[in-house]
Amino acid sequence: MMQKKNTHWFRTTLLVMVACTILGICISIVRFLRNPNALTYASSQIQFAFDGAASGIAPNGYQFDINDIFTKDVIGEALKSSGFDSRYTVDQIYDQLSIEGDYPGDINEQMMNYESILDFNANRPVSLNKYHPTLFTVKLYNEFDKSISKADLESLLHSITSLATSYFSKIYSSSIESNELDINLEGYDYSQQLTILIRSINRTLSYAKDLYEKDSSFTYQGYGFNDIVVRLEDLLNNEIDRLNASIVISALSKDDERLLLYYQYELDSLKIDLTNKQDCLAKLENLKNSYEKNDIIYLSSADSWTKIDGNASKTYDALVAEHKAVADDITDINSKIEQYMLLMNDLMNNKTGHSTPFAAEIENGENTVQLSNEEIEERSERIAQNTALLEKDILYVSETHQKIKADFSDLIKAYNGANINEKTVQVIPNRFSSPSLISAEFLISAFKTVAPLCALGFMVCMVLIMIDRKKEQKIMQ
Repeated sequence: MMQKKNTHWFRTTLLVMVACTILGICISIVRFLRNPNALTYASSQIQFAFDGAASGIAPNGYQFDINDIFTKDVIGEALKSSGFDSRYTVDQIYDQLSIEGDYPGDINEQMMNYESILDFNANRPVSLNKYHPTLFTVKLYNEFDKSISKADLESLLHSITSLATSYFSKIYSSSIESNELDINLEGYDYSQQLTILIRSINRTLSYAKDLYEKDSSFTYQGYGFNDIVVRLEDLLNNEIDRLNASIVISALSKDDERLLLYYQYELDSLKIDLTNKQDCLAKLENLKNSYEKNDIIYLSSADSWTKIDGNASKTYDALVAEHKAVADDITDINSKIEQYMLLMNDLMNNKTGHSTPFAAEIENGENTVQLSNEEIEERSERIAQNTALLEKDILYVSETHQKIKADFSDLIKAYNGANINEKTVQVIPNRFSSPSLISAEFLISAFKTVAPLCALGFMVCMVLIMIDRKKEQKIMQ
């Protein structure tokens, strides 16, 4: 009888284990097929290894976002280059594209963590808001076309990632404007041409200084960013200053009346600014003189005194600082007014060889001096020579600037090549994933489901066996 009992429970336990296994497999199949993570997709990874990538800083010094390079324009170009533009639309592909950054495993702990001001540990973890992933996983799901083959899905993703990295190199690399001036200098007066040149040179100079500050050790063929800085500063300090002096001293202009009107306009604007500044200074002066500071208050305690300063002192100091700033502005405006008056005086006293209302006379105090024809002719010839020389020098400065910019552009290209290349922006080969009941992913998922069910079934059988044994013992007693 005991042998039959043992056989009965062994068979029952075996059947329960088989049933649990079948049930677990069925549950695993349903969960696996319904799991969104088990969708068919092709994936690849993009690794950024240039300086600043861990801080989210691109090679050009600006913040970069991985999503900015996977635009619809990039996807459209990828569809054309891979030959799928006639089969799929940009929106279809864009909606099935997923980009995820690789974050630390303890990211949840860092999100819930806080930094104490009393924590002086040298090995403090990096805050979450300061962490920028350098490894990104790009996935392209096949939901836009369930029938697309593995090779086509991988080929399309390869085209997208390749164009995206090329686009990254384009928008996040350092660059300089065109080697040709956007403005035609011939359409401007000489003083305006000089102003345009100064601004253009200063823009190039500022950019060269920024790159030198960012990487002072970079050189290309023995040439660095500081060499560009030196050449541009030499152009400004020598050639530009000489041209400016020539224009001012000789009062050279293409159109005397237009230049005189320009000077008069600037002079009138400065006088208006001067009046406003003087009114502001007077009000600040009255306010400062009538302002009363709070006295310092001392509060006594049991064994000490506490000093309390009134906030009025800070306000008074701010008034004094503002008063000084306005006074400095007035001084600067007066200096500019005097400069424009001298320019107007030089123009009216030296332009006797041109067809202007004051062509044959110059002002000398309150008297007007009439020049002879020989003097007028001599001055006209001298002005023509100075004008020709000035135009030649302006052309030389413009061409020199363009040559420096061309060298600067070559240097920047070499700099970009050192920072953005196949090693610093690397695309890791594709991986294809598709839900399959014979895949290792499903087997692991099935084991995690079947094992607990079988363990539960086995425990139930053991409990029933123990209950049956106790009943048998009672009957035997």
